Amino acid sequence: MRWILGAAAGIGFAITAVHADAATLRVFANSAHQAALQGNPKVPGSNLQEKFEKDTGITIDWETVPWPQMQQNLLRALASGSSQFDVVMIESSWPSRDVLDKLVTFEAPAGSPEAKELDAIFPRMRAAYTLDGQLKGIPIRSNPQIVHYNKAIFEARGIQEPKTFADLLAAAEKASFKRDDGAPVYGLALKPDEDIIAVVKAMGGNVVTDDFAVVVNSAETKAALERLKVLFEKGAIPPNFFSMDATSVQTMMREGLVAMSLFGDNYFNRFNDPASSRIAGKAGFFAIPGTPPQTYAPAKVAFWAAALPKNGRPDNQDAAKTFIRYLASAAVQLQMALNGNGPVRADTLRDAAFLKGAPYASASIAALDNATQPLPIFEGTNQVRDIFVKEAVAAIIGKKPVDEALKTAETDIKAIVDKRRDR
Repeated sequence: MRWILGAAAGIGFAITAVHADAATLRVFANSAHQAALQGNPKVPGSNLQEKFEKDTGITIDWETVPWPQMQQNLLRALASGSSQFDVVMIESSWPSRDVLDKLVTFEAPAGSPEAKELDAIFPRMRAAYTLDGQLKGIPIRSNPQIVHYNKAIFEARGIQEPKTFADLLAAAEKASFKRDDGAPVYGLALKPDEDIIAVVKAMGGNVVTDDFAVVVNSAETKAALERLKVLFEKGAIPPNFFSMDATSVQTMMREGLVAMSLFGDNYFNRFNDPASSRIAGKAGFFAIPGTPPQTYAPAKVAFWAAALPKNGRPDNQDAAKTFIRYLASAAVQLQMALNGNGPVRADTLRDAAFLKGAPYASASIAALDNATQPLPIFEGTNQVRDIFVKEAVAAIIGKKPVDEALKTAETDIKAIVDKRRDR
């Protein structure tokens, strides 16, 4: 399923010096975007923000927002009469028609150097930010989901790297135990808002197809929820998984309290950071295995675009465009990838420096080559997700029979999908 990868080639964006009356740009982002641009203070040449500010005279002022609050904060900012932000970072599950309509169009005449440069970005990533043929955001970061695992737990429990998704779930059972200090260790930690759908898709099921067919009440989805229910009953999933978010799962992983979790590829660096992780040096990774041997499962690949809000400050728009073009340029994308950013260009994936500098490169490529969206994007996406997660959790923890939960989900999701405005 080559949802992301495609033919792409390009040349460098021109970066214009703007020293006269240089702007200070307010950028709405997550800390991951800032870290990718600023790099590691111990690595010479990795601070791309410093270079950009020196070359252009433009100053970057970050407004970093924790992930759980980002979407609502963005929607409020875009809906206000005037925005305090000149550049906004938009994740790939957010760009409904309403959101894209509030962004400035990027003009790139056919055959121009800028158009050729945009062609270097994966086509499906660009398409996610295109409205009626107009590009509203330029992708600058991807986050291919892979499996991160605790090597020490695998070794102690005699577990080999899973070759199929069934092997992965069996490994989750085997990796669950109580440590000598009495602390429980769980085989697999799930973020309910995204990982339940990931398991369903890995086992051949789905919730809503890209063409809006509601297929949640299928034999494959039922089998996936029944398997997760068994894992829950056997203590292979944390008993409070339904209330966990990305931060709590990361904490469990860093503390050595979970054997496996699903996160973006660059979390390998975080889990191996001795300053914040108890499992530093013992965190491994592998691409999500598929159901047949020697295949890979559909992988969630979130990605981000940098965009200009229509209600942003007009005087800063040219400087903001210069900054976004800089972020998407070939050399900057390569260094950002070495700083832990996920690539959005095929030439970055092929670059020898990336293949050498990112240990997880092969898993990233496998994820990008098997990329999927958890759900199609429209104004009801969040409602569909919430309905499915609510019913799936009820089934997994035994509050509802699986058949009943899926029937309820099917009815409620169809009601949302049937109301979509782009029918």
